[in-house]
Amino acid sequence: MIFGIETSTSHASLALFDPESGEIVWQSQFVTERAHNAVIFEPVEEMLTKYRDQLSGIVVGLGPGSYGGIRVGISVANGISMVLGIPVRGVSSLEAWNVPTESWYVLGDARRKTTFLAEISGGEMQGEPELLDEEEVGRRIEILLQSNATLVTPDSSVADRWEGVSLSYPDAEGMFRNHNFPASESWPAEITLEPHYLRAPYITIPKKKAAK
Repeated sequence: MIFGIETSTSHASLALFDPESGEIVWQSQFVTERAHNAVIFEPVEEMLTKYRDQLSGIVVGLGPGSYGGIRVGISVANGISMVLGIPVRGVSSLEAWNVPTESWYVLGDARRKTTFLAEISGGEMQGEPELLDEEEVGRRIEILLQSNATLVTPDSSVADRWEGVSLSYPDAEGMFRNHNFPASESWPAEITLEPHYLRAPYITIPKKKAAK
């Protein structure tokens, strides 16, 4: 069984996928505006209690999204991988939308008065997300809607501002729906999981207090 973790937005989810039956056999969802570290461990413990000996691999969403949420998901994946000695791999959270189409576009608030736009086709991201200013994103949305494209966003501010963009979230079940993962025995033994950021995290160094 393969354990899926998706924590890049406020709506986080976990799922356990059985490659033999092609079915989700267990899942959990939870909502928090924080980094999920306060609520993720209880459902993880529940899953391990029931399925620990059947786990063969772990898949985790790498973002883009919440800085803290993504880090929590990666930490949980790495921890379970180390303890159980099973492989882990990462996928873009933009490829984890559970939508009834094979292709869609994800929009999101990229801060600094920009919106990102990512194209997903056949469950795979096509190139890197674009960062667009307000005028350009409005023009692109109009063009995409004319072609009956599916537009989704995890940000309520984007859904409220642009008609035709639906508010929804990536989830662990969507990762399995959109990817045909090979047997975990064939995964690379060691993979360094790196969060997918639209921009480098903005980190400031506290100023030194003046000596009295």
